[in-house]
Amino acid sequence: MSASKCDMSHTDLNGMRALDGVRVVELSIAIAAPSVARTLAFHGAEVLKIEARSNPDVARLFGSAWARVPEFLEVFTDTSPYVPEMSAGKLSVGLELKHPEALAALHRIIATADVFITNYSTPAVRGLGLGYDEMRAIKPDIVYVAMPGFGSDESLPYYPFLAWGPNQAPLVGMDELTGYADQEPAGVASIAPPDYLAGKHGMLGVLAALDHREATGDGVFVDLSQFETTVSLLGPHIFDFELAGNVVGRRGNRDPRQAPQGCYPCAGDDRWVAVTVGDDDAWAALGEVCDEPWVTDPRFGTLDGRIAHHDEIDGLLGAWTAGHDAAEVAAWLQAAGVAAHAVLDHAGLLGDDQIRARAWYAVRGGGRFELDLFGREPLRLTETPGDVHRAGPSMGQDTRDVLTRLAGLDDAEIDVMIESGAAFAATAPDRVLQRPYHRYIDVITRVDRGGRA
Repeated sequence: MSASKCDMSHTDLNGMRALDGVRVVELSIAIAAPSVARTLAFHGAEVLKIEARSNPDVARLFGSAWARVPEFLEVFTDTSPYVPEMSAGKLSVGLELKHPEALAALHRIIATADVFITNYSTPAVRGLGLGYDEMRAIKPDIVYVAMPGFGSDESLPYYPFLAWGPNQAPLVGMDELTGYADQEPAGVASIAPPDYLAGKHGMLGVLAALDHREATGDGVFVDLSQFETTVSLLGPHIFDFELAGNVVGRRGNRDPRQAPQGCYPCAGDDRWVAVTVGDDDAWAALGEVCDEPWVTDPRFGTLDGRIAHHDEIDGLLGAWTAGHDAAEVAAWLQAAGVAAHAVLDHAGLLGDDQIRARAWYAVRGGGRFELDLFGREPLRLTETPGDVHRAGPSMGQDTRDVLTRLAGLDDAEIDVMIESGAAFAATAPDRVLQRPYHRYIDVITRVDRGGRA
């Protein structure tokens, strides 16, 4: 894959990564576009995250709860757990783009780049003079990835609307399907799947566009509508309604083809086990494990009977599970051939054997923290394994390096930009913090401080 020459000498990783040599300029916020660039960085791309103090990435404003005290205020935006999670391996470049000098510097950087990615609204990006046409004038073969909520065509009905993952979900009807049948829609805003889903589509768009550029030498405009990526989740339900008039409603944790199915309380504070009884054999196996008289009730002997009496079974099964540890219940049922697992919370995920065996957690320094913790990428390539050399950067940490190396500015010119407010470097760069779990980080993750499992 051809790419602009990209100096990755600042990294200390060994071995080739799939996207080594690709340079990405990221002008984005929150999760959708940052997650695309994060994956690109993990697989070797040099990602330059353009940031502004006047309008910081909202993910930085979700600072860690323990840092909400006066002594940390000056570096609070570097403490958010979203910083390592969304920006591990990236370089942070502090530019206030409403200053002509900052915009000119960005143009010089873009002239060296392969990919530009943004999830700001199209009017906002065009207002800065950073639309696709302007970019092509600077770098004709640029891969330009736009990820607004509703597409980039100003003739579209929803073009003026702004969007976030949490409001995309109810807009397309995802929230209508989430929750219990006898209650109002529950929503999924605590995770915002639309953001992460858009990120995966965006990643595919980048790779397809780079492949096209390799074949033709031409740049590509990738127009990704987050609205449609979310609608795509509901395709079967929409077509089932169109073709047969069937309406899929909220059903909590249940399945219309298996019963009982749900999450059942266990011993301890807010401990649960998820159980699915897939057929009559599994029901019989459940009965052997719990050894309760109600299992032999003839009303529960068939799938139709169990579905009809699901509420009653839930109460009986929950009364039994409540007297036992969730992990023990799951182990007993699994051994008998019944699908079950303890419902994991944050602490459970940190200690989960499967997660740790896959070396999901990475430990790196390099940002505001001596060591920071974040998740790796689930995609593993045997010949070009992905990795990153550091955790998420402090805001503006790499401004001088990038402006010198890619924009061709000298120290005096950079000083003038910083003094005028057109650029900024990291606040208190020598101030290094420690997460509350710092001394236990190796025990938690089973990885060494070099980050390799």
